[in-house]
Amino acid sequence: MPAIPAFAASGAPGDHALPAEVASVMRLVAGFEAGRRERAAADAAEIRLLADAAASVRAPAGATPERVRRAELDRRALTADLATSTRVSEWTISRLLSESADLCTRFPAAVGALAAGRISRQQLAVIHDAGDPISDDAARAEFLTLALDRADTLTPGRLASVLKVIAERFLDRTLEERHSDAVARREIEVVDLPDHMAALTLINDAALIYGIHDRLTAQARSAVAAREPAGSPSPEDAPESGSDGGGVREVVDARTMDQLRADIATDLLLTAGPQDCVAGSGLAAIRATVQVTVPVLTMTGAGNEPCLLAGYGPIDADTARALAAGSPGWERVMTSPVTGAVLAVDRYRPGPALDRFLAARDEHCRFPGCRRSVWRCDIDHTIDAAHGGPTCHDNLAHLCRRHHTLKHVTPWTVEQIAPGVLVWTSPTGRKHTDRPEPVVRFVADDEVQRRPQMMREPWLFTDDAPPGAAGGPPF
Repeated sequence: MPAIPAFAASGAPGDHALPAEVASVMRLVAGFEAGRRERAAADAAEIRLLADAAASVRAPAGATPERVRRAELDRRALTADLATSTRVSEWTISRLLSESADLCTRFPAAVGALAAGRISRQQLAVIHDAGDPISDDAARAEFLTLALDRADTLTPGRLASVLKVIAERFLDRTLEERHSDAVARREIEVVDLPDHMAALTLINDAALIYGIHDRLTAQARSAVAAREPAGSPSPEDAPESGSDGGGVREVVDARTMDQLRADIATDLLLTAGPQDCVAGSGLAAIRATVQVTVPVLTMTGAGNEPCLLAGYGPIDADTARALAAGSPGWERVMTSPVTGAVLAVDRYRPGPALDRFLAARDEHCRFPGCRRSVWRCDIDHTIDAAHGGPTCHDNLAHLCRRHHTLKHVTPWTVEQIAPGVLVWTSPTGRKHTDRPEPVVRFVADDEVQRRPQMMREPWLFTDDAPPGAAGGPPF
């Protein structure tokens, strides 16, 4: 496919210098963007309408018991009217009424951003979920300012993990207190599904759940590798859920990764061992890979800053310390106290330092919006090594196989304008900046800026003065 030259997105639609296929793509993307903005405005109008509806049937403060009962009956009647007119359940309408009233009362700035097309309905839901526990009005307003700023450049998936961290500083109860209450509510739930199926939902500590999923994935890949004949695709290329493997050489075991994970989990729970899933021995050597960032003072017990589980968000310090204690080797990730950017990594066991630094900095594929873990990604030279690109931290980034291919065989281009800061340019000329996730979790404030003076620790330094040789992290 011939390369399509990039051009300014602000170019006039009638610019005859543009190739016909590029102009067509530009119209499609612009039309899609306009449609999304119109949908966001319509969603905001619906939220405000439902908030007015909820207010119309709300009992006033200090109402008599009879007036409260009358208001509840009015609410039920309105809910039934709205549900039947739109062919949705009354439960859904009741939830929308309560949610809309709360959004307009406590999150009016976010609803205004939705009406302006600045954020999407999905981003609004993420902001609402993250900010809902913040009880203080002033703190919530400050959180909203930060959340809307992050939402300008992040997809809902990435925004959720970032806002979990930001919300922590505005909450009255500590993470440990809330986590203790939540763990006490751990449970397993069975939900009946159609076609003689059922779902088993396990609710437990996030670090445990992520570890379980990663270990099941590792076992599934081991099963694929053990059962495929020579010359078949690698476990990395095994079909995902919904794929029938069309065009792939016939293999002995054609189960998808989701099917393998489900089968292994079932065997583990019913027989205490995946007896029919992995050929040969070596299962005991498989371990989950979970990336946890632990502030050094939290590790030593001298602080209580939240620890971060990559891809999820804050976890309690006790769980993080237990994971670090049980790990055969752990890495110290040094970040800027002002920007939160990863500046250096060292480890108490030998290993490829550059790979560890990139894994700590990137956490996932660096294409905008992609959440695939670095453990399932390639390390890509932003400027190809064949074209003279150096193998150093400011010319490397993790890309999943899908987006690695997109970079090399489609008109999409990427530039690393600063270490770890990638600017992607689409075939229609639109630019999308993707910053390392640790950078967007934190913002500068007086307390953070005072920490280097208060703590006097060698690993807390500014971006302008990294330790070791000048010009980058000490590898």
